[in-house]
Amino acid sequence: MTESEKFERMYHRIIGGLLFLVLSPATAMAASTIDLSTATIVTDSPSPVVAKAAVMLQEELAERSGITLPIAKSAPADDLVIRLGTSADISDVEVPQKPESYAVAVRKGEVCLVGHDARGALYAAGRLIRLATYRPGVLTLKLDQPIVSTPDVPIRAHQLAYRNTANTYDAWTVGMYEQYIRDLIIFGCNGVELISNLDANAKDGPVMTETMRSRNVALSELIRSYGIDVWVWSPVMAIEGEDVTTPEGTAKALALRRTFLKNYPAIDHLFIPGGDDGDTPAVHLMPFLEKLSVVLKEIHPNAKIWVSNQTFTLEENDYFFDYLASNSPDWLAGLVYGPWIKMGWEEMRERTPTRYPIRRYPDINHTVRCQYPIPNWDPAFAHTIGREPVMPMPKMQSHIYRRYLNVSDGFGTYSDGIHDDLNKQVWNVLGWDPQSDMDAALEEYGKVWFGVDLAKDVAEGLRGLEANWSGPIAENTAIPHTLALWEKIAKRVPKFDKNWRAQMYLFRARFDANVQAETRAQKGYEAQALAALADASQTGVSQAIENARAALAQADRPAAPALRSGLEALGPLMLESIGYQLSVEPPYLARNSERGAMLDWLDQPLNNRPWLEQRFEAILALPNQADQLAQIDTILNWEDPGPGGFYDDLGTIGKYSHVISQRSWEEDPSGNHTSRVAFPNYKADAKTIAKQTGQTEKDDLAFKEEVARVAGAHTGRQELRGSWQTQITTLYGTPLKMRYEGLDPKAQYRLKVTYAGRFRPSMTLTLNDEFGIHGPVAQPAPIWPVSYHVPQAATRGGTLDVEWNLVDGRGCMVSEVWLIKSDDAAP
Repeated sequence: MTESEKFERMYHRIIGGLLFLVLSPATAMAASTIDLSTATIVTDSPSPVVAKAAVMLQEELAERSGITLPIAKSAPADDLVIRLGTSADISDVEVPQKPESYAVAVRKGEVCLVGHDARGALYAAGRLIRLATYRPGVLTLKLDQPIVSTPDVPIRAHQLAYRNTANTYDAWTVGMYEQYIRDLIIFGCNGVELISNLDANAKDGPVMTETMRSRNVALSELIRSYGIDVWVWSPVMAIEGEDVTTPEGTAKALALRRTFLKNYPAIDHLFIPGGDDGDTPAVHLMPFLEKLSVVLKEIHPNAKIWVSNQTFTLEENDYFFDYLASNSPDWLAGLVYGPWIKMGWEEMRERTPTRYPIRRYPDINHTVRCQYPIPNWDPAFAHTIGREPVMPMPKMQSHIYRRYLNVSDGFGTYSDGIHDDLNKQVWNVLGWDPQSDMDAALEEYGKVWFGVDLAKDVAEGLRGLEANWSGPIAENTAIPHTLALWEKIAKRVPKFDKNWRAQMYLFRARFDANVQAETRAQKGYEAQALAALADASQTGVSQAIENARAALAQADRPAAPALRSGLEALGPLMLESIGYQLSVEPPYLARNSERGAMLDWLDQPLNNRPWLEQRFEAILALPNQADQLAQIDTILNWEDPGPGGFYDDLGTIGKYSHVISQRSWEEDPSGNHTSRVAFPNYKADAKTIAKQTGQTEKDDLAFKEEVARVAGAHTGRQELRGSWQTQITTLYGTPLKMRYEGLDPKAQYRLKVTYAGRFRPSMTLTLNDEFGIHGPVAQPAPIWPVSYHVPQAATRGGTLDVEWNLVDGRGCMVSEVWLIKSDDAAP
């Protein structure tokens, strides 16, 4: 970025959201309330986008006030006018000479909504919708002073893909899409990204009413009618049999794309992910895209190609950036920074030639197994609320946006439903002005969709839902307060049965409270079960296990029946109002339980019940009581490292104090260069267990210590302890480190480790950068702790540095670590 470009960007950020007097021949009115209920929307602009903006303004104000303002080409005599147009149409109101800029000014007899261009007029209309006050039969405006606004970044888009993966979009009509596109435009969105399918007849979901191709064709035309950009996401080598590494395969792939490009009436940008999806080696992808650019220009002359280096190997990244530097392809518009890119933002910007802008592709709709995991999150939420829950995160998303502000040039968010609706609007607001007051923005959000009387409560409720997820759930006092607030809001929302946002946030508030109640109850049930096991030597092993099973079985009854029934009652309302798919079962038909199917997680265990009950089977199969009691003792003392020892449950809040974070979350929210918490995709329900049992190899069916001596001791999949359902992970070669201090310099220590996690990496383990404990070792299957001798010389100085390094896989993963002090003194 040149110095002049830096100055211009800084200038935009200073003035972007400021209010100031418009210098025009007309005199601005004093700040008094203006009655708009009898106004006429006047526009004589030749632009069809301005005409569309007028209709949007008319219909959105009518929806909120019940008052339908007429639209005319000229002003009626003596009536208030809302004059809408561009600077070319309304020349006496000053507007910044920048694309998409606008002004909102009040003068005698007129409210002027003026855009530098047609898009600017669209955003001016959207701003009036945000500014106006409306109640049934009431439509007013109070403007302290004129507004002039210019967007900070040129790309502000969102992915709204019609596909089965989405938890709502695939159930929508074109009309529902149009309403949601309007909702995004009101807060500043200027693009919508569709996902293409090369098969024109593909219809991959049970709730779809037409093929993906036919719907995308209709949507591209709809998006263009609002004058905003049509983005199309289209991977290469993501379908079976496609191969662009050969001339024959390349020709076939180009022909297939020529057909789909011709089908679309409008495409402004074609985004090719380097992976996730797509599996094209970089050395073949770039030459293919050069050929594709020729085809694209033939059909859509003004369209541009963007590419990401998602999932590229280190070697592929070297080729990719060398290619850009050496070839400087003019067919390439810019790069996209998305999930699973093996470098941080700063390196991406540094290695990218300055001529290419970088668009963000932020994952704003996932909580786990994602680009930006939720910080300081209790595992109880991670294991129940799913990967795509209702997730308003204004504070977190604002920080992520601002953290990478100076190395990016706009965004197109990754979303698969409306559960992240607020997050989209947060990005829209910050894309226009990164210094926006988020509290004020939340109140605007509340006013637009809940009404002016509820705006402040809604803002507080949204902040509360984010606070619900901070820190240990059992002690979180925000959860009951947030629930009470959303119950209060729901009772006051007009037409609650139609307001999907009100339904959605009430659902989340109830869900959080239900998880809290279940967590507290189930921890109590487990404590009772362990107490029963502790009596095994007196009651007998079989009776102790029977008593423990009975204690654990209390979880078969809801801890909070009213909360649960309240959650289930909201499901049909959300399905009807917005097509929300809260279960894989009829009538919802979500693709899988991770895709927002929150009702399917209500019975997920929040204690060690599945693991314990599986252990009980193995214990009862042991040949004598002494062995049985020894295994019960192992259960009872699982976390006890003994005198002078240490235990870390990696990933559980407050239980991994010895893990080193190379950077803070604030510095590195994606965890590209530091340790981060990870959670596996573990679901404990009868259907999942039955399915996975049938797919599991025999060698994975028994616990490690029983495989050899007790054949058939356990059949079925291996259930996971709670401590195995969290890991600390590091990505892309960043080492995972722990440090111990205050050790006995004369003692002998032993290190015990549980390797678990979905990456199943191969790692090395080194102590103090000197003692190699093991070379490349893969994750054990089945999972069970492994022990290693610690050389006494490693702890002689009273400290111990532990480091795992990745040999193969996506990243290091460790679930538990014990540092155990031996009874025997070192020589």
